[in-house]
Amino acid sequence: MAQKAKTITAVTAGISVVVFIQAGNSAPPSGRPLWPKKQGVYLARSSDEISAFPRALSGFRSENNKDFWGHSFPCRGSLRVFKGEKWVGIPNFPVTMNGCDSGIFMVRWRSGYPDVRVSSTLGYFDGTGARGTENGAKMGSFGYIQASNCEQPMFKFAGAQKGNKSTLVNIYYELKFWQAAP
Repeated sequence: MAQKAKTITAVTAGISVVVFIQAGNSAPPSGRPLWPKKQGVYLARSSDEISAFPRALSGFRSENNKDFWGHSFPCRGSLRVFKGEKWVGIPNFPVTMNGCDSGIFMVRWRSGYPDVRVSSTLGYFDGTGARGTENGAKMGSFGYIQASNCEQPMFKFAGAQKGNKSTLVNIYYELKFWQAAP
């Protein structure tokens, strides 16, 4: 009987350790890093290191292919940026200048070629850089952004590396819109 009690105790302790380790793990089951809690512009070293979109966000709701206001909006696409061109936003992005607590967007993006770098930042409703190239723009080939409905993701050709002579690049992106909810 004492041996059975020791075995049960050992098994229970082993299960507790596994549960504790799993609960303390900061990476979701997908293996990707968690989406940051703070709004801003972030970079990753590869597509696999771009945070996965969260399934839920406290105080908000989301519908596939719908913007902040419940209107249809394609949540996957691409855009092209050229060397020497000004900041470029996602076409027809539903950015506003009022009610900045009404919604949040998240975007995951990558350069068409890893050796062509892109600058990414946030812009206001009129397309101007909200945080400017010096105050918040990040340069890389993979990234993700989160901000309110009063800002929009903006991109710019930043340069080619490793002998690549490109003067343009496609940027592939996925969006997730969150509308304020009770």
